[in-house]
Parts: sequence; structure tokens; C-alpha cells
Amino acid sequence: MSFYKVLVIGEVGVGKTSLVNRIVYNSFSEKYKATIGCEFGLKIIEIKGESVRIQLWDLAGQDRLGGISKLYCRDANGALVVNDVTREKSLEQACLWKASVDENVCMEDGSPIPMVLCANKADLLTQESNITEESIHQFASSKKFVSGFLCSSKTGMNTNEALIKLVESIMQKSKKTDPLADDIRKSAARKLEPKNHQGDKKKGCC
Repeated sequence: MSFYKVLVIGEVGVGKTSLVNRIVYNSFSEKYKATIGCEFGLKIIEIKGESVRIQLWDLAGQDRLGGISKLYCRDANGALVVNDVTREKSLEQACLWKASVDENVCMEDGSPIPMVLCANKADLLTQESNITEESIHQFASSKKFVSGFLCSSKTGMNTNEALIKLVESIMQKSKKTDPLADDIRKSAARKLEPKNHQGDKKKGCC
């Protein structure tokens, strides 16, 4: 079974934890609790007949990859970059997160790790909004994301689709890297996995 480490990053309050909970548990809560440090979610998906195990690392948004956050990014294979479509300049902030990851993490061949833009809280958009799935996709493409999705952690809109798109890109890029190096990276990620989890329940590292 393939194993990949995926970062879930973005500013405070954009819905990163809610996105992870929707993907892993298919659940949503209106209660907000800020992530401190990092929390984990584990998900097994099937892509083209192959079972893939995904370790989602939900990073706190208070410090954009400063200090300890850089350690959490080690050996990451990809990232979901989350923004809040109801906030002004939220897309610009998502791009800053992408740039920070590009500076600190890369594939074995030196290329950037794949990242997908998740424009979250789509359920709060009004009919007058000019934000659409097409506009998000075009913006993501122009900023060199693998893709972009208008998402809603509350309704589940495009949450799994975003993850699948990311993992497909990771798998495609991983085939182009040294197989031995890929095995070493997967082994390193497994060592970081929370111990004694039950039924893929979410764990916090802090």
C-alpha cells in the first residue's frame, strides 16, 4: 500500500481542521477550536485500483511555517492549501503559504511538491458573488497549483475530489523520482505516524 504525507495549511480560521474532519470522518461541527501545533488525520482511498494511505497533517495557522512548523513539513509529499472565500485577500494569503512551502519542501528531484488550492466555505457565498468554480480553477492554474476547487467542509462539496486530485498528482510525480528514495521517504513518514490509534481516529501531537 502506498503511503503519502499531506500537509493541510492556511491562515487561522479558514477551516483546515473542518476540512480534515470532513475528509476523514465525513463530519462537520460548527464549534471552532484553534489547532495548536499540529493534528493528524488518517485516510485510505483507492485510486485506479490501488489502495493509498494518506496521513493528513493539519498545521496551526498562527505562524506561517515558522520554527516548529518547518519540522512538521519534513518529508511531505503534497499539500492542501486552504483559504476562506468570504475573506478579502484570502487567496493572496494562500499563495503566501504555497510560497513558504516551496521554500522549505521539495520532491527528490528538487521540483515543488504538488499542492491543491481549496477555496473553502463555499456554502457562505451569495448569489451575487463573482467567485465560481471556474474562477478558482483559473486562479490556481495561474499560481502553479496542481488544481483549485471551490469547497465546503460543511456540505462536503469537492472535499474528497480535492484530495484525490492531489494524490493522483503525487503518485504521478513519485513515479519520476528514484524508487529507493521514495521508499525511504515513505518509511520516514510512517515513523512519524501517531501510535496506538483506533479506527483512524484523529490524534494531536501537542
